[in-house]
Amino acid sequence: MVVKEIIYKHLTENEIKSPFDGEYWPSQMWYCLRRQYYDRIFPSATTYDMTRFTVLGEALHNLIADMLKNEEGISVISEVPIRIPHPKNPEIVFSGRADDIIIVQFTKERYVIEVKSTEDLESKVKKGFLPKKEHKAQLNLYLRAYPKSHGILLYVDRGNFTMEEIPIEFNAELYESTLQRAEELHKYLNERKTPPPEGKNNLDFNWQCNYCIHKARCDREQ
Repeated sequence: MVVKEIIYKHLTENEIKSPFDGEYWPSQMWYCLRRQYYDRIFPSATTYDMTRFTVLGEALHNLIADMLKNEEGISVISEVPIRIPHPKNPEIVFSGRADDIIIVQFTKERYVIEVKSTEDLESKVKKGFLPKKEHKAQLNLYLRAYPKSHGILLYVDRGNFTMEEIPIEFNAELYESTLQRAEELHKYLNERKTPPPEGKNNLDFNWQCNYCIHKARCDREQ
């Protein structure tokens, strides 16, 4: 079909995003360290599978933000710019535009909502697969940027639009772990030393190997 070919064409024509040295995206900080290293040393366009999930996620984010904006009595901000300097290392900053969070102000309360799309939502919740640590860590950074806010991880099933709302409060220990990951990655990049393959060595990261564009390079390097 002509329509499908046009859509596929646009989905595969994604630009390669190269962050500045020392700038790290909150959404990627709990990706496999080796993958993050390769992303910066050997930047490549994302695959079609990854792009289509990103497009679906952005569409859900915009839809939910628009619904909330139509509700009387609350203030909504979406696509918020984020910049969080590392408290101990001036060379490191968490930076970027948060495409998947929505800031909601209701009376004197502020909520930071992170929208994530998934499949088989009900089954994953029952089995304890959600919320994912990387999602909690990402939202935790945003809660650091917006003190005294309440966090909400909103999972939306791509198949039937069922939703699960999971409250999240700021976790100082998780924040420190994220800072340490940024320090580790920064050190590997400065030394041009390849990190160990977390995706292969850690079950929590193993699923990332299925979608990694650097898999062949990673297998060669061991």
